[in-house]
Amino acid sequence: MHIAIDAHVVGERETGNETYTLNLIRALLRVTSRDPKGFSWDASPGLEAGAGRAEPRRFGAIPRFVFLTPHPERLAVALPELPPHAAIQAVAPANALLRIPLGLPISALRNAFDLLHVNYNAPPLAPCPTVVTIHDIAFEHYPEFFSPRDLLILKTLVPLSARRAARVITVSQHARDEILARYGLPADKVVVTYEAAGEQFQPVADPAARQAVCDRLGIGQVPFVLALGNLQPRKNMVRLVEAFRRVAGATASDLRLVIAGQAQWRESEVFRAVAAFGLEEQVVFPGYVADADLPALYSAASVFVYPSLYEGFGLPPLEAMACGTPVVCSRAASLPEVVGTAALVFDPLDVDSLAEAIATVLQDQGQAAELRRRGLARASQFSWDRCAMETLAVYGAATAARPPREAGPQA
Repeated sequence: MHIAIDAHVVGERETGNETYTLNLIRALLRVTSRDPKGFSWDASPGLEAGAGRAEPRRFGAIPRFVFLTPHPERLAVALPELPPHAAIQAVAPANALLRIPLGLPISALRNAFDLLHVNYNAPPLAPCPTVVTIHDIAFEHYPEFFSPRDLLILKTLVPLSARRAARVITVSQHARDEILARYGLPADKVVVTYEAAGEQFQPVADPAARQAVCDRLGIGQVPFVLALGNLQPRKNMVRLVEAFRRVAGATASDLRLVIAGQAQWRESEVFRAVAAFGLEEQVVFPGYVADADLPALYSAASVFVYPSLYEGFGLPPLEAMACGTPVVCSRAASLPEVVGTAALVFDPLDVDSLAEAIATVLQDQGQAAELRRRGLARASQFSWDRCAMETLAVYGAATAARPPREAGPQA
């Protein structure tokens, strides 16, 4: 099977979408490189199978992968050593409005791909079956959180892509239920493959290593509450700032709040809230934090807070858990499904509930230690290798009605 994956987001600082694409690619290459004669399902520990989960199956010949991107040099940095059955290929143009309807189909036709896997938006016409990953449909439920341009594109193209696709992948049961209800798709067409914390997310025990990252990001040595996410209204950072003001006023005066993430549409609301509460000296905005620095940043935090109003999955809480950091998490959308009983949850619309949860972890060392223990156990239940194997099963189902072309020279 000759599989093309649209990898244009890698190197674009697209946070969740980029993390998913890069980790999936790495896991696909890892699980298909273990045995040159073929490979089979690895029944590793993971979440229990449920509605919409890919069924375990045995695989035969190793598929060939081509990763399509308008910036091959960026992808080559992230994937420096490719196995013989994988290749990076340039696709033009960089502009998505032309690359998706023209560049991807032309590449698929020229290379005789058996399958094309994309995020959210698929070409309107493609010479091979498509698999579309839709992480969530927040734009359908919270249109006010998106720019007019993004909203128009998403609400127009995502439903069309989902209906044209041979299979739709999503990342939680909650997201699957919403996609099925909103777009009226057959139940067997939408499959859940859970994401996971990357292998680099482990506790950083060395205080010097943690401090070096904090110094580089301008955080200093004081205890801090950490939040991570693009500065957009859906992430609910304004309420977090207000809750932090209440906590800081009742606890240590040197406590800081670190909000890491890129500034996006309407991000000024967060900065205005900080100024209105007079917290300019206590709230730090380090901006985008590279993946290499995240484990140390998570490990240095006294508590990680995720106040989001809506998530299709929610990787940051899982990453924080994998680093041994106590997690306080919104109970919105898919987040309870991800964190289970390993986080202290709160109502994201209730500032008092949020402030109380943060204060509890900061003041109760026994509670914090229990959350660390549960978080490490919970994070270990998710696996990118399992996600890759389930994704391969989706590829198989998507191409079942169309026999693969004859195998040629490996890419």
